[in-house]
Parts: sequence; structure tokens; C-alpha cells
Amino acid sequence: MDQDEAPVLAAIEQYRDAGDITFALPGHRLGRGIDERTAGVLSRGAFAADVITAKEAAGAAETLYADAAGARDAVFTTCGSSISMHTAVLAMTGPGRKVLTDRNVHKSVAASLILAGAEPVWLRPRWDHRRQIAHPATTGDVRAALDADPEIGAVLIITPTEYGCGADVGGIAALCRERGIPLLVDEAWGAHFAYHDGLPTAAVRAGADLVVQSLHKAGGGLCQASVILLGGDLVDPVDVRLRLDLITTTSPSALLYGSIDGFRRHMVASGERILDAALDRADRLRERLRQTPGLTVMDASIVHEDGVAEWDPLKLSVDVSGLGITGYQARDWLQAEKRLTVQLGDARRVVCSLTYADDDAAIDRLTEALEELAAKPPAADRPAPHLPDLEKLNLEQAMGPREAYFARTEQVADPAGRISAEMISPYPPGVPAVLPGERFTPEVVDYLRAGLAAGMTLPDAADPTLATFRVVVTPRPGPGAA
Repeated sequence: MDQDEAPVLAAIEQYRDAGDITFALPGHRLGRGIDERTAGVLSRGAFAADVITAKEAAGAAETLYADAAGARDAVFTTCGSSISMHTAVLAMTGPGRKVLTDRNVHKSVAASLILAGAEPVWLRPRWDHRRQIAHPATTGDVRAALDADPEIGAVLIITPTEYGCGADVGGIAALCRERGIPLLVDEAWGAHFAYHDGLPTAAVRAGADLVVQSLHKAGGGLCQASVILLGGDLVDPVDVRLRLDLITTTSPSALLYGSIDGFRRHMVASGERILDAALDRADRLRERLRQTPGLTVMDASIVHEDGVAEWDPLKLSVDVSGLGITGYQARDWLQAEKRLTVQLGDARRVVCSLTYADDDAAIDRLTEALEELAAKPPAADRPAPHLPDLEKLNLEQAMGPREAYFARTEQVADPAGRISAEMISPYPPGVPAVLPGERFTPEVVDYLRAGLAAGMTLPDAADPTLATFRVVVTPRPGPGAA
């Protein structure tokens, strides 16, 4: 295949050059109808690329993307990887069917299970007590879960984690093939993995049946640009497209399709070279920070820690707890004092997502800012949240997620012992601490309230203040009940 082609970009260009006049959508008429204020911020070029008929070229672009990624098929989506995940789950499972699912997944996975009416069998993470983070479950963990419950009909894992720690996707894929059940991988951060040997293994090349990638996270796609890759033959590509048709827009954005198309072409032509440069910048940054007192930087030594099979060197995880501050405060300081936005801050660290688009000046500015933070850390301005024993964050699934989500609910101040009817997801990374159907414990309530006070972002809580929590109404005994 000619990977220099970009069918969607060519279709947009051809339409604009043809000089057609449209009396169909979009109503802005390729930008002629927008005002100067809008044009000044968004540019008329963006509107001029909003060619609705360009979606007709998506099929050819998907074929090129699949070829480049090493997949059997590719499906573009334009409502973010959340819609890709919904689509993949709906294609792989259905009402009442069991899915072995990583518990430390993005909230879109939980939403997908609710939509599908599937029953999750949770695959618990390997807790790293020293670093206080979750690592992926192992192939052995997956095998034990499948042996324990023969009704499991699919497996869903995330790799790598927000901290860059990768699962043994090849081993898990081989196990799933042996059992004849499909494997879906949330590889949101890995759209570029296929284009450089120094990055984690691309999941579709490792044998996954379905892979969801976010093009905007570490790639060159616009926000909401996403791809579903199909690998093995256990999931019907027609089913995938039918499920997508059920829940997505009928007016996909040509800008999003075009950004996916252009990213693929760019990676095939230049990916190894530009990713080489990005990895070199990351190594130099990490080496300087490693020599900075008070900072602890995650590096390749994390590989072979419990559950960690691979590591993404373009995830910069810096533990700032040695400075006497939290990652939340470090995140806020970097934004307020240095105009630097990091991917996340947590109780102990900040995480930066490094990409091929970062230049030397940006990396130097980040390095110098972290060195200044270490040399003159601000006084702690908030209490550090107390983390319970990490196993206490494993909650009992007392009711199915869908049943709990649609149950009668009430808001209560003390939810301990009650069944949750909501998702509460510290974001980023958007991994729910509590899911519908799980039973609240005092430890997780205290953890969430302390995290909020320390700077944790909780965008999906029914009560953003956490004064109350949404729980399932407990049926009252009827007249004459014992």
C-alpha cells in the first residue's frame, strides 16, 4: 500500500479546490458565515476543512491505518475513545455475560459495561505499596480468574497505566487465544507504539482482538479522534461497525478524520526518527532530574516489579513527596508560577506526558522548573491525604453496575456499608475509586474526602463537595415482615 497517501486530507483538498457551492450542511459554508472573533481564535481554515463529504474517504484511510498498525481492520471514531470503548464492549459482550475486566480501568469502561448490561468479574491490580500506585495484573492472574469462572466470555485490560507501566499483553493475548475468548485492550496512550522499537509492544501486534487508541493523547490527532483496531478473528468487524452506528454521530468531523489520516502518514514516514528524538530528550531530562535532591524519577528499573512487563519512557513520573509537598500542590505550582501544565498530580507525584512534538526549549523549561521547585519548594498549603492500606481500596461488588445505576437512589452523608449508585473518578486519570454496585467502606470515603481537600479533581461525583454520596435505596421491609 502507498502509505504516502492521505485519502481524507485529499478529499478535503479536492472539495475546496473544485469551487463547489453547497446548499447542504454545514451551515457556516466552509467558514464564510463565521464572524471575525470566531475566525481570529479558531481560524477560517478549520471551518474550510469541515467538509462533510470527506467522510466518504474514511474507508480508504482506515485500510491504510490498519496496514500501518499491523491490524486486520481499523475503525475511526470521532466522539473520543469513550465511544470507541462503548463500541468495542458492545461488540464483544452483551446482557448478562461475564467479562474479566481490569478494575483500574478508565470510567468509560464502566460506562460500557452499564450500557451492555454485562457482568464484570474484576481483575484486581498488583498494588505497589512502596510507590502507592497500581500495576497491571499478570498473565497468571488472568489464568487463575479464567480457571475459577468458566462462564467468563471475554477479557478487558488496560496497558499502559497512567504512570507508563505496561502489562504482559503478549502473554495475556496468547492465553485468551488458547481459551478461545476475545481480548480487548485499552491502549489509549499507545497509538505511536507501532512505530518505534523503544516503546512498549503495540497490543494489536501482540495478538489482541480489539484495541482502542486515543489519537489525541500522545499522537497527532485532534481531541476526540480515536481508532478501534481489530486483530484476531474472534470479533466480527461488521458487528463493530453496527454497534458504532447505534451510538455515534451521523455527522462525523472531517477535521478529526483528517487528523487521524495525517498522523498515520506522518508516523510511517517519520515516526522512527521523531520518536528517537523524543526518547533522547526524555532520557536527558530524566538524567538531570535524577541528580536533583528531593525528586525521585521513575525509570526502566520499574520493569519486572510485580505486574510490570514493560514501561513507557515517554511518561515522566516525578515523586515530589521528598520536598514535603503533594503532587497536587506541585501541579498547581507549576501551572501558577511557570505556566506549565502537567498530565496529573496525585498524593505523591506529578506525571508529564512527553511526545514527539515537544522541542528542546519545552523540555529545558520543564526541567528547570522542576529543579527550581526542588531547590525552593513552597510551604505545604494543604494536608497530604492519608492513603489507607491499598487493598482496602478493593471494594465489594454487591450489585451489578447497570442494576445499581438505574436503581432508586438517595444522597446520604455517611455511605459506609451502602451500595453506590454513582461513579467517583479522580481525574486524571479517570479511574473510578467507586463504581455503581460497589459497597462503600469508611476507608474509601475518608480517602476521597481527604483527596478532595488536598486538591484531587472529582468531576463526576453527584455532589462535588462530597458532603453526600449517591447510594441505592435499601428496600424497606413490608407489613408483617419478620
